[in-house]
Amino acid sequence: MNTLKEQLKTTNKYSSILESNGIKAIKDLLQYFPRSYEDRSFIKPLSELTINEKWVATTKWKIIEKKFSPRRWRKVYEYIFIDEQWQLWQINIFNSWYLASKIKENQRYIIVWKPFFKLWKAIFNQPEIIQTSDTTQEQTNIPNMWRIYPIYSELYGIKPWRFAEKIWNLLENIDNIFDEHLPQEFLEKYNLLWVKETIKNIHFPESYELQKAALQRIFFDRLLRVQLHSLIQKEEYEKNSLKRIDESDPRREIIKNFIGKLPFKLTNAQKKVIKNCIESIHDIKPMMALLQWDVWSGKTIVAATIAYYMYYLKNKQSIFVAPLEVLANQHHKTLAKLFLPLWIRIELLTWSTPKAQKEKIKKEIKEWKIHITIWTHALLQENVGFSNLWFVVIDEQHKFWVRQRAVFKKFGNPDILQMSATPIPRSMALAFFGEFDVHIIDELPKWRQPITTKIISENEYIKLKPRIISKVNEWQKVFIVTPLVEESEKLEEVKAATSEYQEIKKLLPELKNKIWLIHGKMNSKEKEETMTKFKNGEYCLLVSTTVIEVWVDIPEATIMIIKNSERFWLSQLHQLRWRIWRSDLKSYCFLETKKKTWDSYKRLKAMEETNDWFKLAELDLKNRWPWEILGTMQAWQTDIPIEILSDLKFIEKVQEWAKRLLEKYPKLKWLDKLKIYLEEKIWDILA
Repeated sequence: MNTLKEQLKTTNKYSSILESNGIKAIKDLLQYFPRSYEDRSFIKPLSELTINEKWVATTKWKIIEKKFSPRRWRKVYEYIFIDEQWQLWQINIFNSWYLASKIKENQRYIIVWKPFFKLWKAIFNQPEIIQTSDTTQEQTNIPNMWRIYPIYSELYGIKPWRFAEKIWNLLENIDNIFDEHLPQEFLEKYNLLWVKETIKNIHFPESYELQKAALQRIFFDRLLRVQLHSLIQKEEYEKNSLKRIDESDPRREIIKNFIGKLPFKLTNAQKKVIKNCIESIHDIKPMMALLQWDVWSGKTIVAATIAYYMYYLKNKQSIFVAPLEVLANQHHKTLAKLFLPLWIRIELLTWSTPKAQKEKIKKEIKEWKIHITIWTHALLQENVGFSNLWFVVIDEQHKFWVRQRAVFKKFGNPDILQMSATPIPRSMALAFFGEFDVHIIDELPKWRQPITTKIISENEYIKLKPRIISKVNEWQKVFIVTPLVEESEKLEEVKAATSEYQEIKKLLPELKNKIWLIHGKMNSKEKEETMTKFKNGEYCLLVSTTVIEVWVDIPEATIMIIKNSERFWLSQLHQLRWRIWRSDLKSYCFLETKKKTWDSYKRLKAMEETNDWFKLAELDLKNRWPWEILGTMQAWQTDIPIEILSDLKFIEKVQEWAKRLLEKYPKLKWLDKLKIYLEEKIWDILA
C-alpha cells in the first residue's frame, strides 16, 4: 500500500506535518474541512475593482518596473505594471522568490485580493495570482476559479491553496473511500445529503444551498455521535445496576420530617428538585441527574435531603465528592451540623487524612458503620470498598463524569446527582449531557439582597479608598482579584497579584498589617492558612487570583474589585462575585477596566444590568468555544458552531433520531464499532 506521501505526491516535510496532525490517509485529508468560502464564480476586469474590498479580477499587463528590496525583516519583490486599460498598479510579493518568478510579461492573470491606494497607485500585497488564457467560465481546469472556492486553515506552513489543490485532485476518489452509515429511510425522512455528496459539497460546493446542506449533515453526524455516546453509556449503566427498591411510592413523611427540623425554609425550586429526585430513586433504573444552581440557591441542602431519605428508607450509604480539599472540609462542616444530631455518622476522607485514620475509615465504610462520606475527587483512584452504596453526589466536576462513572460501576451503579455551578444553556445541556435529567434551582432565598455591580476606571478605583476603609471599620472584608489570562501564564499571574499587593499597601497604609495575598503558586497549606486567617478577621483585605472561585464562604466579605475585568468571561466574573454574595449584607462588585472598547464594555455592561446567570451564560456562549464552558473535552465532541448548539429544536430532533436508531437498527456495523470504541477509549473521551 502506498504511503500518504506517495498518494499525495508531496514532500517528506509536508507529509510529516500532515501525519503529526492526525492526517495519515486520504480519508483523513478529505475530512479536513474548509473554514470558509470565497465566491469566485464572478470575475471582473481589474478596472472595476473597489479599493479596500476583496475582489476576484482578471487582467493582462505590461510590467514597467521590477524591484527587489531586501529589508530587515523580509524580502519584498515589487512589480509595477500597466493593465489593459492603461491604469497603474503594483503587486508586492513577500519572502517568496518562487511566487515572484511566476509573474511573466504579457500574460493573462486572475488576481484574488483587496487593493489599497498609495502614491497614485493601487497596490496588492501578497495576492493570489493564477495564470489563465481565458476570461470565461469555459476554462474549467483551474480548480480555484469560476466556482465557490474553499478556504482551509493553514497548518504549520501548509498554505490554504495547497489543501485546495490536493483535495480537488482527490474528489474522484470519494466514491471509493466513503460509505453511507445511516439507513436510507433516515436520510429521506430528514432530508439529509448522502455522505458522498456531503464530502464533495463541503469542499467544492456546486452552490451555497448545497454547501449549507453538507454542513447540516456534518453537524447532524457530530451531534448524533455525542447523543449515541450518551445513550449507549446510559444503557450500559442501567443494565449493570444492582438497584432494587421494593416500595414503588415515595415516603414523603421522611422528607417532611427532615425539612421540618431545618432552621430555615426551603424555596419552591428546592422542593421541586427534591420531589423529582425522590421519584427517580423509586424507579428501577438508577437516577442520573444534573443539578444546576445559581449563587446561594441551596444545592447542598437538596443533596443532603436526598442522602437523609436514602438512609432512613433503606439504611443506604451515600458519598459526596468535591473537587478540592477545602470544599470537602466545608461540606463536612455543613453536613455534620445536620446529620450528627440525627445519629447519622458522617466522615471526611481526603489526602491529608492521616494514614492510620484513613485506613480505619475505609474499614468502617466497608463494615457499614459510616453512613455518609465526604471525599475529594482524587480519592476515586484509591481502593475504597462499600457494602451498600446507593447515592453519589459529585460537586462541580461534570467534566470528569466518564471516569467517575467507571469507578462506581463496581459498586452496582448507584444513583448519581451531579451538581454544576457553571450555568449551561438548555441546548448545550441536552447536546452534551443527554443521558441526564437536568434540574435547575433558579430561585433565591427571599432574604438575599441584589448585588450592586459597577464598571469603573483606574482613577475611580483609587477613589474607592474611603469606602474600603469604612467597610473594614464595620468589620466587613474586601477582595481584590487580579486575572489569570492563560493556564501557561502562572508566573505572570503571581507577578500581577504580587504587584497589586504592593500597590494596595501603598494606597491603604492604614490597613497595612491587615492586607494579605493568595495565589495559585502557593501550596495547599499556605492557601488554607491564609483563607482561615481572612475568615477569622486577622486579615480584612485579600489580594487574590482566581483561586477564590471555589473557596470557603466568607459572609463578612461585601466588596470585590476585579482588576482588568475585560480579561474574564462573564460566567467567571459571576462566579467570582459569588464570594461576596453570601449574607444579608449589601454587597458591591467593581469591575475595573483600562480598555473601555465597545465589545468589552458591552460584555461588562451585562454584568451591571443582570444577576441572571443563564442570561450571562447565553452571552458567553456567543463568544466562547463550548469546551471552555463544559471543561476539557475532545474536539470531535465540540467542533460544532454556536448557532447549532443554540438551536434547541435541532438538538431535540437529533436526540430523537439517536433513540430511534438504537431501537430500530441495533445491529448496524458502525454502531457496534462505536460501542467497542467507547468501551476501549472510555478514559480518553471526555477527560
